[in-house]
Amino acid sequence: MPQCYCQLDGRLDSDNERTADGSLVELYRRMPPTGEAEQLHALLPPRSSVLELGAGTGRIADPLAQLGHRVTAVDDSARMLAEVRHARPVRARIEDLQLDERFDAVLLATNLIHYRGDDLRRAVLTSIARHLKPTGKAVIQWKPPPYWAARPSGWTESKALGDVTVCVTIHCNSEGLVDGEYALIVDRSELRQCFHLQVLTLEELRGELDDAGLRFITANPESTEWLEVARYR
Repeated sequence: MPQCYCQLDGRLDSDNERTADGSLVELYRRMPPTGEAEQLHALLPPRSSVLELGAGTGRIADPLAQLGHRVTAVDDSARMLAEVRHARPVRARIEDLQLDERFDAVLLATNLIHYRGDDLRRAVLTSIARHLKPTGKAVIQWKPPPYWAARPSGWTESKALGDVTVCVTIHCNSEGLVDGEYALIVDRSELRQCFHLQVLTLEELRGELDDAGLRFITANPESTEWLEVARYR
């Protein structure tokens, strides 16, 4: 992954603000809420046991816990997990996770399903299946191909969310691969994070779910960014 960096008042921040994969802890800590926790809460039974994979600083896990769910937040970065306040933190890579507990719901949010690498994605889906109760469901956030088609190379968008300005730029969108940059502008600070993603068709994702022993329970998967998935019984 190309190096990502944090720029504060024109100065580069120190390396200890980045995780091993280049993610900026400060950027994730300062991301404004955009309603994900409330949307997920509406999809879950009350007081569900919830496992969030790739939870980062707890931006979704903590509000879900405050809404009454029993949330376990998994991330491979101790720096990220140090910001978690209400969920139970567990440090591990998603594909290596081996908890004894099984959960009512497993969450995979943001763009994690779109990370490049078929083997990695299959390992992540296998981990989801491994940690679901037989009666549980996973909720996976995704962006269908039309979403990416509307964001060609050079596309950019900037919007204000409270005191924070969020900017997204697509540097290259070609042959199913997307390279871009996510930026937060807050106070006099500009925090930037690069991303490298893969476009997935519904059929590609359906096939990989099937290989992991999972199936869609969402009636119209292409009409939502929150895919509900269950184990085969």
